[in-house]
Amino acid sequence: MRKTLLAFVVVFASIPFLVHPDVGAQSAGASGQPAAKASGKSLSSRFVGAWKLAGIETRNAKGEVVPPAGGAAAAPRTGYIIYDAAGYVAVSILPVTRKKNAGAQITPDEAKAAIGGYAAYFGTYTPDESGTFVVHHLQGSLNPGMAADQKRFFEFSGDKLTLQPPPAANGNKTKLTWQRMPDVAMSAEQKKFVGFWKEVSFERNDETGKMLSSNPGQTGYIIYTTAGFMMVHMMQPNRKPYAGAEPTPDEALQTMRTYTNYFGPFYVHQSDGYVIHDQVGTLNMGRIGPSPQQRWYTFTSNRLVLQPPPTYQPDGHVVKGTIVWEKANAATGTR
Repeated sequence: MRKTLLAFVVVFASIPFLVHPDVGAQSAGASGQPAAKASGKSLSSRFVGAWKLAGIETRNAKGEVVPPAGGAAAAPRTGYIIYDAAGYVAVSILPVTRKKNAGAQITPDEAKAAIGGYAAYFGTYTPDESGTFVVHHLQGSLNPGMAADQKRFFEFSGDKLTLQPPPAANGNKTKLTWQRMPDVAMSAEQKKFVGFWKEVSFERNDETGKMLSSNPGQTGYIIYTTAGFMMVHMMQPNRKPYAGAEPTPDEALQTMRTYTNYFGPFYVHQSDGYVIHDQVGTLNMGRIGPSPQQRWYTFTSNRLVLQPPPTYQPDGHVVKGTIVWEKANAATGTR
């Protein structure tokens, strides 16, 4: 679905999305051991959870703070990174000043503006046991040309995590600081949702059950967390990298058409059999601001079936969508 602004996007594209820590945090304890060992926790377990973006800071080779270049890079941003115990990671970051489409359909120029400063990707992660860096192994990204492996140096400090990519060619260093989101009280039914779920199929059928369309080759995940927060990434196959350093308006439009991303709180209505995805952030520029989305749900073994309310066509036919997801586990992750 959508994004622009090169300066910021380039920095972010080369920084797999980070989790948050304090700028002054130390990665080793007083004993000189990695912080994970000093605290008695495994290194991987310290990443697990949902984290909200608390700040982004760039400093030059002299250690001086570099102000935002302007445009989308200067806009306030919101974002989240989610790690789970099975070895999966997902990131979404966007400027909060993005504007809704002028018409029913987004134009190429609107698409280019929409993706400026927007970053989204999903995949697996591997912390290095030295306790100094983590690698995000991308399976999909809003930017179709983003490198598959993203190295991030990290620091933990209390409930904060800082991620920093290697220095840029000009010596600039960028840090993203993230604040851990607290867990919320959950019912047994809500807990069934928690985890990364990999897309298996996406079909649209009429009232007779006849399949009208499907998305073969589409990949992605829906993620639910113990913080009561969820995120979705879906990507169509055979996407092409941008011809240049930043997308043309037409390339931006194609990027938005082939990627879906949104996030927000979720609420389970067990007695009625549906879950609400309260979208507070989305690539879709037709939805700006909170946009609750209802999904009927069914659990079958290790699969979750979600169905939005049916839509009614002008010819009187009813169209029903069904997305099937399979629970991701350590066997298919990085651990």
